[in-house]
Amino acid sequence: MKETSAVCHALLQTPAFFALLRRIDEDLMKVARDRGCCHCGSVLHSANYPRKPRGCPPAAHPDCNTRLSLCCAGCRKRMTPDSVRFLGRRVWLAIVLVLRSSRATGACLDGLPAISWATLKRWRQWWTETFPKTPVGRWLRGLIPPTPEPFIYPDCLLQSVEHDSEDERLAAVLLLLLGPA
Repeated sequence: MKETSAVCHALLQTPAFFALLRRIDEDLMKVARDRGCCHCGSVLHSANYPRKPRGCPPAAHPDCNTRLSLCCAGCRKRMTPDSVRFLGRRVWLAIVLVLRSSRATGACLDGLPAISWATLKRWRQWWTETFPKTPVGRWLRGLIPPTPEPFIYPDCLLQSVEHDSEDERLAAVLLLLLGPA
């Protein structure tokens, strides 16, 4: 696992990985736009807004500094589609939150941004107490095969998802955090 975690952390310094995440977010936005406004059914227009997420390497800023969002042409309500780059309103990038919270990758910190112990403790508490009770947490628990070890997020996700490349594997983990389509 240590070799894998070193690869994961190296990806955080690769602009191509963040470009992949942005393309996934753009696809998610297109799906949301095609559905139309959930309030009145009108057409949705682009209404992106700036973000200054923590944990973004300087070379990847162009792919991380905008939150894709939509605005209804009829009722003017904002609709923010799912994102693999951002977990809700959190200021840290989703991938940083996943990798830094993981006890499996915690030993290999090369390439990961420094995070205070209090923040890390708060994240791990969220993963162990709050996230498993959410609809997505319960859904994911049903997808992952049982193991003799205790079920710990996000470690179980990182260990159970397999892909040909590490960037695709991490993107798949982030997509799973969005829940069923």
